[in-house]
Amino acid sequence: MRIFKWAIFLFILAAAIGFALQNDQSVSLRYYFGWESVPLPLFLWAFFSFFIGLIISGLMSAFSRIDLHSRIRLQKKGIAELERKRSSQRTDPPS
Repeated sequence: MRIFKWAIFLFILAAAIGFALQNDQSVSLRYYFGWESVPLPLFLWAFFSFFIGLIISGLMSAFSRIDLHSRIRLQKKGIAELERKRSSQRTDPPS
């Protein structure tokens, strides 16, 4: 399995290097209101976009995970309270 992961990593690395070598012409991006970016090679813009997407998706995943952990904590508190009520009902004699 470890060799398979390294093979995939090396393939992706070779593809990224090939992409960078083929797309080295400078490009400046145009935004609204006449703003224009610094001219950078095309492959850098592509890699920046990819890494910004990774960061945004990682942050969204982290926030989702925090939300799920808080829900689990609340569920565990509810379960503990219900178990406490159940055990008190079993020990109390019926009236």
